[in-house]
Amino acid sequence: MKRGVVIAIIAAALVFAGGIALLTLIPEKEPENGTPLTPLPVREIGTLINVDYTEVDSIDMMPHERAAYSLKLDRTDPENTMINLDSEHAVFPGMQVVMFSIFSHATNIMHLTRITEDATAEQLSLYGFDSPIVNWRVNLTDGTSMEFSIGLRLATGNGNYIKSAENNDVFVLDEAAVRVLVMDITDIYDIFFFPYPPSGGEYETWDLIEHLTLKRPGEETIEFRWRDVEEWMSLPYGHTRYEMLQPFLGEGNELLIRTILLEPITHIVPESIIRINPPDLSFYGLDDPAHLTISTYNWVGTLLIGREDPEVRGRYIMIEGRDAVLLDPHGNYDFLDLDPAQLRAQMTWIHHIDSVSSLIFELDGVTRTLNIDHPADGSDEKLNGRLDGKEIGESNTRRLYAAVMSIPSGGGSDAQIPNQPPVYRFTMNFTDGRSQTLEFYSISESEYLMVLDNVSLETFTTRLQIQVNLLARFETLDAGGDLPMR
Repeated sequence: MKRGVVIAIIAAALVFAGGIALLTLIPEKEPENGTPLTPLPVREIGTLINVDYTEVDSIDMMPHERAAYSLKLDRTDPENTMINLDSEHAVFPGMQVVMFSIFSHATNIMHLTRITEDATAEQLSLYGFDSPIVNWRVNLTDGTSMEFSIGLRLATGNGNYIKSAENNDVFVLDEAAVRVLVMDITDIYDIFFFPYPPSGGEYETWDLIEHLTLKRPGEETIEFRWRDVEEWMSLPYGHTRYEMLQPFLGEGNELLIRTILLEPITHIVPESIIRINPPDLSFYGLDDPAHLTISTYNWVGTLLIGREDPEVRGRYIMIEGRDAVLLDPHGNYDFLDLDPAQLRAQMTWIHHIDSVSSLIFELDGVTRTLNIDHPADGSDEKLNGRLDGKEIGESNTRRLYAAVMSIPSGGGSDAQIPNQPPVYRFTMNFTDGRSQTLEFYSISESEYLMVLDNVSLETFTTRLQIQVNLLARFETLDAGGDLPMR
């Protein structure tokens, strides 16, 4: 049941308007012998049950020809009483707001119009109590219990007949209360896959995601994590909030990750349960599904994604650990066909400047060397740099290093490493003695395949990007100028 409907049910009036006309008290069906049932004059306004939460342990709900369930009060936290859904057919937890509404309606039935006192067996049958639409039992903390039944709907007017198992007095219960009490477990399931953001509007929904893995049959796995602000601010310019982990190590394009992947994921809303414990998952495309695993600050969940069914207009999905096939009729699952290279923001070495001792550039037959001088531990001296032996100061050193770390790359490339020398080569030497080499091989008139330590990154950049991000900065420094911040 959609949340808007649930809210409407909860907000509906709990007290039936008195003074129902006698005509409205006739049941929907007539006696089998053709003699109309004449209701007794209205006797009084009665109460069937009125107990506080503190007096109740649980209620057992038994809808006609549907799965029975129990709502049990959980008082583990004295300041936050919860309700647990218990049923052999239950595969998801219940929504607290809906379960509390059912609990309230089942334990507080007051101000009812009594239409029959000590009804006969024939009358009870005509009121629908041979096959009630729902029976329920209220289990009290003192060990006793009370049972109730809802019969037929009134022929005219609103409401249904209701009685207690203790006697044969028949009352009328208003329609709003009946709608709540006839719910079954599929009406109260909380089957929303992705959690809501914290209250107060502090976050966009996608900002909750700290880690994501998308495994697709026959396709590359996509994996990335969300850097917190402190970590991100400590990195050189060119790093983004999303660090890609698979199928490559690099920076993620924030806009595309949010637009193409995160926003659709956070709007996945299963609206119906198709089958519980299905015998054949292949019918739903869930025998070999895509696996989407998401972690937030306090929750981890995996969604199994099956095939799209154009006839029912939706996609079959399952939540891992729950044996129910669900249907999402409105979700956007285009991300299943995503090329991981679309999510890559740029080619970036993932190293902080503090761990680098020098950079050697081989550009168009010219070698340039940037040495980075780090202050001794505890020293008040600033980091400094020397470009081809000439000091350029801390700001220019950091900005030149940032330019190296933020050369953009475009899309993916399946080009093989050419059997020829690279056009450009960058060598990064670390303070611990290690080194890495990044090479740029020509694969078209303007595009260069990027290769790190003889392994293709399967991405490319262009001479224009190298010119804008690096060569132009060398020209500025050679002329004695200062580099811009960005």
